[in-house]
Amino acid sequence: MLQILLFTVLVFGQGNNGYLMVEADQPGRKVYLDGDSIGTTPITNYPIEPGEYSISLYDSETIENAYWNLRKANLFRKLSAFWELTRIDAGTQRVEIKPNRITKIYFYTSKINQAPFWAKLTFGGCVGGIFGLGILTGILIAR
Repeated sequence: MLQILLFTVLVFGQGNNGYLMVEADQPGRKVYLDGDSIGTTPITNYPIEPGEYSISLYDSETIENAYWNLRKANLFRKLSAFWELTRIDAGTQRVEIKPNRITKIYFYTSKINQAPFWAKLTFGGCVGGIFGLGILTGILIAR
């Protein structure tokens, strides 16, 4: 009986708040809600007003540094920043918090860490495809 009362107060006792749960396959990762730290994984029943939010494993400073390197640094650092932004993107999720509901998010660190590889593979495939198409066109024109 006490458990039911406790659950009711927790879920319905704070007005129209929603609740956020954030887990990762690597516990102890810092979690940021719209750039502000809210703790480390796992986070359970974090009360939050309904609305849309950005949940990330990366702080605002890391994101901003990658952005400025992308804009102002030399070519090597720009490429490095671009690959870092793919990792940040994989470690960030946009969520909608609904009243009196629990929203669950799960981060897979292996997917986050592999994001730059897949971005490089996609980029290389696009460049290689364009280059190959150019060669094929040249061969067809030469015939």
